Amino acid sequence: MASPLSAAPLLYKFLVYAPDKADPDAPQYRQALMEEHMKANEEKFKSGFFRIGGALLTEPAVGAPDDKRSMVGSCMIVEAESLEAVREHIKKDPYWTSGKVWDTDRVAIHPFYWAVGQP
Repeated sequence: MASPLSAAPLLYKFLVYAPDKADPDAPQYRQALMEEHMKANEEKFKSGFFRIGGALLTEPAVGAPDDKRSMVGSCMIVEAESLEAVREHIKKDPYWTSGKVWDTDRVAIHPFYWAVGQP
């Protein structure tokens, strides 16, 4: 039996909605920063912090070939000790820090109860 001191912290799930800015150049900034964005989050991917994540697409992208899809934001489910821990990590992401991709005034982080479909 594990002692209380060595017990893993209690983790909660959060849904993060991060829409891109309305700036017509935001998609180009997103593309230019994508590699840096992925690298900055690599350890969090490996640790299980990110349970699922990806880009939000425009409605006409449904069924369209990859080169016709337009990304307009990000959505993810993360697992962390607190909402503040999620907020702190999101604010370090290149899509946030660049000031050119995510509309930081509209980023929303909500506690999330995963009822069905867990991998």
